[in-house]
Amino acid sequence: MTYKKKYQKKEFDKKEDRDYQQELTNKFISRIEEAIACEENSLKWDKPFFSCNEWPKNALTGEKYHGGNVAALMVEEFSDPRWMTFVQMQELSKKMDMPLNVKKGSKASYIMKVVPAYLKDSEGNILKNDQGKAMPILDDNGNPKIGFKWYPVFNASQVEGMPVYIQATREIKPIEEVELLSLALQERTDLKVEHSSVSRAYYSSSRHLVHMPEPSLFKSSEAYADTLLHEFGHSTGPAMGRKMGNAAGTPDYANEELVAELTSSFMAVELGIVRNPSSHENHAAYLKSWLGALKDDKTLITKAANQASKATEFQMEHLIAYKLTQELKAEQAQEMVDSAIAKAKKPTAISM
Repeated sequence: MTYKKKYQKKEFDKKEDRDYQQELTNKFISRIEEAIACEENSLKWDKPFFSCNEWPKNALTGEKYHGGNVAALMVEEFSDPRWMTFVQMQELSKKMDMPLNVKKGSKASYIMKVVPAYLKDSEGNILKNDQGKAMPILDDNGNPKIGFKWYPVFNASQVEGMPVYIQATREIKPIEEVELLSLALQERTDLKVEHSSVSRAYYSSSRHLVHMPEPSLFKSSEAYADTLLHEFGHSTGPAMGRKMGNAAGTPDYANEELVAELTSSFMAVELGIVRNPSSHENHAAYLKSWLGALKDDKTLITKAANQASKATEFQMEHLIAYKLTQELKAEQAQEMVDSAIAKAKKPTAISM
């Protein structure tokens, strides 16, 4: 069965002179300013940076989004994690054998794709070398430059005909979840984690060590989990090649703190933990430093989200591998127990 397109794509095909990067940055600036205003007026600010508590994924393929697109989609006001382009909506319509249409009045969100930057002639044609390959633009270090192309996507809740999304229920215990992650990172990355009565959480890159106050010193298990995830975000720095040990108040310091905060948000989504960013110590100071940094660099949020996405994937890979190893050890231990029981039950021969 073939369905006629009832949506008008031409509205989104206009060659508008839009700065999508700035628009994304402005969304974060708006939320940070809201949070600062609440804290300065002694009001509780418990609205998270991200509206969706699940990792955004493509509605057609089911694949997860990566890099800066994770933040770009999760910051939108939708709890449904499914997204699609016009073309993908058409393909999904055929696959489901039912009409799918963008709801009237819906506005597209935008994701980006990294594309190579090529040399062009005066007419805009890409120049090619003797082998017929496109000639890339190189930076001062001789590395190919890249650019970004932005594509409109719609959330599944904006599409008529899409089945209602039902989130899988998960019984989450924050302390147990982050402790399992802690064991994985300690065993597989040689990270050291220590607790003491010192009421300050921090990561030491020179010692590859996370220091945490005793859990009893936190207001709640969620506050403990949130802070620990933030410090684990920092701990991925050396493995990810990030510049560590930046002085407070510098742009590099603000960037690293933003990476750690985004990483903790992404990890909370992966682990199914509901988090409250204001529970982290120095929250107000971080907000102000991020605000200044974002206003100075519209690309900061995309770069930080890209680094946070990689840091999250790094931690999850180690957590999954650790869980598989533990399961294997448990199976082997059970086999040994079963073997011992079977041997004990086996009748012994009586000598005459």
